[in-house]
Amino acid sequence: MTEDGLRLHPIIIVENTIRTAIALLIIIFFTAGESLDMPFFAGLALAALALLVVLVAFYYRQWKLTFVRFGETDIVVERKTLFKLKKTIPYSRIASVNLNRGILNRLSGTSKLMVNINSGYNAIKPEATLTFEQHLSDRLRSDISQRIYGGEMPSFEETEQVARFTPMDVILHGLFSVPTQQSVIGAFFLLNSIYEQYRVVIGVEDAGPGGSFISLVLFFIFLLLPALRHMVYYWGFKVHRQGDTIFLEHGLIRTYKTSFQISRINAIRVKNTLFSRLLGRSSIEAEVVGIGSADGSGNTRPLISLLANDAKTQSLLQELVPEFIYERKAEKQPAGARRVLVTKGVISSAVLIAVMAYPSLLAYEAFSDGGNGIIGALLPYALPIATALAVLGIAYSVSASLRVREVDTGEELFTFVNGILDRETVIMSYDKVQMVHVVRGPLARHFDVSSAKVYLLASSGTSSISSGLFPEDRLERIGQIMMERAVAMKH
Repeated sequence: MTEDGLRLHPIIIVENTIRTAIALLIIIFFTAGESLDMPFFAGLALAALALLVVLVAFYYRQWKLTFVRFGETDIVVERKTLFKLKKTIPYSRIASVNLNRGILNRLSGTSKLMVNINSGYNAIKPEATLTFEQHLSDRLRSDISQRIYGGEMPSFEETEQVARFTPMDVILHGLFSVPTQQSVIGAFFLLNSIYEQYRVVIGVEDAGPGGSFISLVLFFIFLLLPALRHMVYYWGFKVHRQGDTIFLEHGLIRTYKTSFQISRINAIRVKNTLFSRLLGRSSIEAEVVGIGSADGSGNTRPLISLLANDAKTQSLLQELVPEFIYERKAEKQPAGARRVLVTKGVISSAVLIAVMAYPSLLAYEAFSDGGNGIIGALLPYALPIATALAVLGIAYSVSASLRVREVDTGEELFTFVNGILDRETVIMSYDKVQMVHVVRGPLARHFDVSSAKVYLLASSGTSSISSGLFPEDRLERIGQIMMERAVAMKH
């Protein structure tokens, strides 16, 4: 460590200038509208050039007057510009130190050192993002890790990989980790695009390429874009564990190297969507405070396993986080929960049918003449069909909730299982829980059941996990065990 002030690498001048210039150009483009005649365009180009010079000068001065000191007890980031800044980060408050390399970092031989503190308030964004030459960033990360972990942190290359994920695993994860509702909407727009294009090909009079194109764009937004983003973000995914530390490395365009200790994990989530469940695949996420490594963008909840077959997922749980494995005795929702859910389902269905009855009659009268093709024939019955599908959806959600939702309370860990289409098993530690709220509405109280909401610090600040409907004393037991353990730890 050094008490001398270090300047960041000057590549941040380029990075900050590009980021701000792009935002300003977008604003100028939309405000200029259709008035881009030649004199106006020339003036706009000169103004943009002048603005670029101002931005470079501003960020150059900011870089020149910003210093970082690594002391014996803390890190100090000080900026001596007009708006002065002095940020002090004690080593005792640091949760993790991670490395991040984007395109500019690769071209310039630099790395971003992400310093995260153990705080739910500022969990998403790193407390400090410091850009240095790659070898210096590696050395500083190692030195800081010695102070916060009490020993030398091995490099990513020195650790043994627990599981290997192929490019095909990454592609499958990207395609099938998109939420089910989003996937269904995206698939609908894709089919509609194909249908509209078919109408154009066979020469239907009112058909045009515009409808097909708009549907294709919506398919891209709802399904293809999120899938591609996941593929790029998790490309080359590697996971390691050495001692009490888990190492993650992934990224195609921007690479991420993240590490955190097991003691920082507040909960483990085993998740699957409807389509990944049909393939027998699940993923594993960890709730870790102080793990932000993406400049406030990207997924802040670390994924410690991509979608993998269920046997491999269970094996990875045993190898990566055995501390969150225990013998579970899951309890399904009782008969009282069935009565509550069925009653709510019947009331919701009756209200929906009553509300949609009159609009359905109006729609039938308006479109009773029908039209060309299947769509025209079905149009008069669109609202009744949509209402019937919604009622079936309510019935399915009641049935799935009774089959899926579980609770289990062990000695050190407890588990909630939730979800209708997309499901997750959340394993939590009593010692990491912030609050437990047990709620009983009028209907639940009548049938002697309650629901619980558990709050804990998470990767995105504060996270809440809700339970199904269970006996009140069963859920209140979670808070009692939490308090008993807290008292025992004090003594």
